[in-house]
Amino acid sequence: MQIFVDFPYWIEALFAAVRVTLCFILLFGFIAPLFLSHIRELPIIEKLIYSWIGLGGVIIFAVFVLSVLHLYDFIGMMLTLTLIPVIINYLRSDESNVLQYLKQWELRTIVSHLQVIEEEGRAIWNWLKTKFTIKKEWDWKRTTRVSAIVGIAISGGIIRSIPALEHAAPFSRGWFIHLNRIKNIRLQDYFSGSPDPGGMHSLVSVFSMLTQVSPELILHILGALSSFFLCIIIYWSTKDMIKNRYPLAPIFGMAIYALAPMLLMPVSLDQQIEASSLDLALCFAFPTMTIFVRNIRSAFKSPWFYVLSGFVATAMVNLFVAFVILLPLMLLGLASLPRRRYLQSLYRVTSYLLTMTVVVITPYLLACYVYDVRVPTFLLSQLYSIQAYSYYPFLVLPLDELSSVYMIIAGGLCIFYLISAMIDKKKFHDEVTFLITFLVLSLPYTSFVDISNIIWLDIDQLNAFYAVMIAMFAGILVAAVLEMVDMVFNVSKQGLLICSWILLFSTMGYLIFMQKGVKISRSNPNTVPDGFLKAYYQIINTRLPYSYATVGPKIQRILAKNRDYFMEYEFFLNEYSAIDSLYRQQLQLPEIERTIEEVPPASIFVLTEKPPYNSIQQGILYDSPSVMRDVEEWLAKYKQLPGRQVEVFYSDSTTTVYEIINRQNESNIEDVLYNIYPSEDRKNLFYE
Repeated sequence: MQIFVDFPYWIEALFAAVRVTLCFILLFGFIAPLFLSHIRELPIIEKLIYSWIGLGGVIIFAVFVLSVLHLYDFIGMMLTLTLIPVIINYLRSDESNVLQYLKQWELRTIVSHLQVIEEEGRAIWNWLKTKFTIKKEWDWKRTTRVSAIVGIAISGGIIRSIPALEHAAPFSRGWFIHLNRIKNIRLQDYFSGSPDPGGMHSLVSVFSMLTQVSPELILHILGALSSFFLCIIIYWSTKDMIKNRYPLAPIFGMAIYALAPMLLMPVSLDQQIEASSLDLALCFAFPTMTIFVRNIRSAFKSPWFYVLSGFVATAMVNLFVAFVILLPLMLLGLASLPRRRYLQSLYRVTSYLLTMTVVVITPYLLACYVYDVRVPTFLLSQLYSIQAYSYYPFLVLPLDELSSVYMIIAGGLCIFYLISAMIDKKKFHDEVTFLITFLVLSLPYTSFVDISNIIWLDIDQLNAFYAVMIAMFAGILVAAVLEMVDMVFNVSKQGLLICSWILLFSTMGYLIFMQKGVKISRSNPNTVPDGFLKAYYQIINTRLPYSYATVGPKIQRILAKNRDYFMEYEFFLNEYSAIDSLYRQQLQLPEIERTIEEVPPASIFVLTEKPPYNSIQQGILYDSPSVMRDVEEWLAKYKQLPGRQVEVFYSDSTTTVYEIINRQNESNIEDVLYNIYPSEDRKNLFYE
């Protein structure tokens, strides 16, 4: 009987995405509120975002501290996350010492258990009912709106995940660099010799441990997961900005970003399907900015812990987003401080921001000193990324002209909101602050400003931020249109709702028609054949670590790190014959006379590409056709030797993976679980 079933790669990748998503909801939607008391009564989307900022920042920082102390593993991570709330509660308590606090905690625990016993489990049942029963305020309108939000976000994630489901191979060599960083963190080497941010790699490592999905697979689908969460954040931030006056308006922005971004935004789906610390950092930056503005205006005020945690998480994921985008936006937000005691509040909040900046930048400066990296060189490497590039061939207009159109519309909306505020004698809308920021951001993209003169601004990295801002701008534009219609025609709420739905479907239908359907294709070149990774996922799922070796291009040594032995093609062709010959000679001797120093693994998997040999990048394997022919010739000769066993482990249109079996039943996990014995010994075991 077979224990492990080999599913097609796309099913395994889809299940991995579902497991990571469910783990995300469980961790940040249900577990985090147990420790973060402020968010327990918030709506589900607010709860998820606050938990993401609060607990996500703690996880990223905890991985950094634990790996530096050489204490990072699953138990160390869980113990740290469990002790943090205990320590905080102790510091907040009035107990004189730790022993007294633990006694009180024990007493409260016993009392709560006795209450559960006395009520015969009714308390737990009532708690579950309150958590999972649909409340009365969930009418059909709200249910429809929430379904649309979740459906659009999932659609955006699926569109970006389809290339990852179809192609197991990474889309760029940067994927291998990220994977190497993740594996080094597992080996207690956080910076890997270079003071670069590792927050994205920390999150991938943690979720890999929680879900038991390989870090390779999570890294491959991370772009789709980040885009899904960015869609939710676009909706939430836009809704907060317009004070939810028109509930469907924020859906416009997220729908454009999810379904038709390439017509109106300087982005390409080819970039968003890859793992990007830039997009993940934006998932922290926008909620952090929203919470910061709420706090300084004392509206929906929350503990400043969330601002600190969000800023730390952003900086540990991507320094460009933290110091070129988030920090300037926070400084701009100081203009929103209440006029009463303005200078005192300005001094206090500015001091808080400067302290956060010093705390965040200190580990990087220390790492620069340890690894002998010049600070200007380090800063330049963070402000400019060689992996970011501008590629947007499907825009309806050239980017400079499109940005000019955006500026004209944003200027008109500013005038509208200012006049509206003067007529109603109200405070300026939050939209005005956003629109002014959007105007400043759009200026470098127009022909009025020479970007080359802004030496500290990497416009290629700024594109991702600009795309999200355009999505939010679209939501504000729709809200303004609905407000004008309401002011001129005095339409009822029901009429505005119907108009909103009609406008949403007609606009999105037209945009999708304009781009000739939903775009899911990619133009990224292959790195290695898809079969290499498909076979590798089967290998790591069915074989014991370090019971086998893999033979492949040099770059795949990163895949083998901390998991199995590895041989490059050149070493395999030149050296393995001697190792195998010596091993076979020793096997002919009595066991007491054997002096084997180099024992080959039980199985060796040789990854080969089929003709026409066009799937491996030249930079990954030079002259791959010649190498593949040499490997095939070597295997053909090896099969003819006595006592050698070679089987085809995996085969598809581009790849054949051969398994050289040196010792039976020592590599496959099923054999170990079945506890394989010789037939006679197995009979004796049963009869005994």
